[in-house]
Amino acid sequence: MSDPSNVVFRSWRAATQSIAFYPVILSVGYVLVAVFAIAFDSSALADRLRLVMPSGLTSVENARSILSTLISGVISLVVFSFSMVMVVLNNAASRLTPRVLPRLISDTRNRVILGIYLGTILYLLLLISLLDQENPTKVPVLGVLLSLVFGMTCMALFVVFIRSISQSIQVDWVVSDLYQNAGQSLSRLQERLKAYKGTPDDSDWFCLETRQPGYLRNVNEARLGKLLCERDLLARLQVEPGFFLHVGHPLIKLSAPVGKDDAVKILDCFDFHNDEMAGDQYSYGLRQMSEVAVKAISPSINDPGTAVRTVNLIAVILDRLAGMPPVDVRCFDDGRPRLYYQQLNLQRLLFATITPLRTYGRHDPQVMIAVFQCLKQQLHRAPSDEQLHAVWTELMALRHDCDQSIENPWDRRAINEQIDRINPLRRPGQPALDLLAQSADS
Repeated sequence: MSDPSNVVFRSWRAATQSIAFYPVILSVGYVLVAVFAIAFDSSALADRLRLVMPSGLTSVENARSILSTLISGVISLVVFSFSMVMVVLNNAASRLTPRVLPRLISDTRNRVILGIYLGTILYLLLLISLLDQENPTKVPVLGVLLSLVFGMTCMALFVVFIRSISQSIQVDWVVSDLYQNAGQSLSRLQERLKAYKGTPDDSDWFCLETRQPGYLRNVNEARLGKLLCERDLLARLQVEPGFFLHVGHPLIKLSAPVGKDDAVKILDCFDFHNDEMAGDQYSYGLRQMSEVAVKAISPSINDPGTAVRTVNLIAVILDRLAGMPPVDVRCFDDGRPRLYYQQLNLQRLLFATITPLRTYGRHDPQVMIAVFQCLKQQLHRAPSDEQLHAVWTELMALRHDCDQSIENPWDRRAINEQIDRINPLRRPGQPALDLLAQSADS
C-alpha cells in the first residue's frame, strides 16, 4: 500500500496539471461569492444600498433581464473560446509538432480565463434562481451589481484570450516559449549544482530495480529525502527523468543495503506514466525545439527561416552547458547532497537534438550552415574533454551528411568556409575536418 504522502503527491501533481484544476477552484470561489451576496441581502446594509442604487437594478423584472442577458452572453463566449482552442490545437499539430499540444492545453492563463467564465455562469444561475416575482423588494442588489462587474470582466478577458490564443499559434512565440522555459530550467539546475562537490563512486552500492514499466515522470523528493536522512543514505538515480523503464531495469543505487520494507517505501516515491514527460527538463525543451525546426523544413511547411532561428536558440542553451557535469543534485539536512540525478551527457543530448536536423535538413545548405555555426559556438566555450569529443563527433557526422547530400558546388564552397573556420578551434591531437571535394570548374 502506498504511503499517504505519496498518494497526496501523485494526486496533487495530477490535479494541478489537469485542465479542470483552475476552473474547479474558481467556480467554487464564485459560488461562495454568490452565497455571500445572497446573505448580504438580508442585512441592514442592503436596505441602505437599495436607496442609492439606480431603480433599474432594484426591479425584479430588470434584474432578471440583466441576468438572463449576461448568462446568454457568457455562454456564447465560452462556446466561441472552445471553438478557437480546437482550431489552434489542430493547426499546432499540423504546423508545429504534437508534443507542444500539452503545453498549449495546460497554459495557466487560458485555464484561469475558462474558470472565470464557468464561475460567472454558475454565479448568475444561482442568482437568477432566487429572484422572486411576487416580492419585488427582495432583489439582491449587491448580487446584481456584482453580476455586471463579472460580465464586464468576462468581456475584457475575452480580448485577452483572443490575444493569447492568436499568439500561441505563431511558431515564433512557441519557439520563444520553449527557449525561455529551457533556459529557466537550466538556470535552476545551475543554482542547485552550486552545492555539487562531485559524484560519489557507486560501483559497489546496493541497487533497486523498478517494479513497473513506464516513463519516470516525478519523484516525491520530500518523502525520499526523509527516508535517506533517517537511514543516513546517499542515493543516485540510474536513469534521467523522462526515461522509459521496463520491469527489472536498474532504477536507484543506495550507499548501503536496505531491508525489503525500506525498499518498498523508496520505490513507492517514484511516479511512472505511460506518456512521456513534459516537465521541468531543459533537455525536453531542446528536443521540442528540434522537432519544431524539423517540421519547419519539411516540404509541407517549407520554412527554413524558422529552422535557422530555432537552431540559433538551441546554440544559446548548449553554450551554457559547457563544463557542466551531466548530473543534478538535491540537498537535505542542512544542505548536504544526498540524492543525485543522472542527466543526459552532451553526446546523447546532441544526438537527440542535432541528429534530426542534419538527417531531415541535409539537403538545405542554409540549415546545415546554421548547424555548423551552432556546433562551432560550443568550441569557443570551455567544454570538458568529453564534451569536446561529443561536439567534434557530431561535426564529423554533419560534414559526412553534407558531403553525401549537397551537390551544388557553390553550396559546397560555403560549407567549406565553415569548415575552415572550425578547424583552427580544435585542440592538439584533435583530427581536422576534411573539406568537401570541389569540381575543377567550381
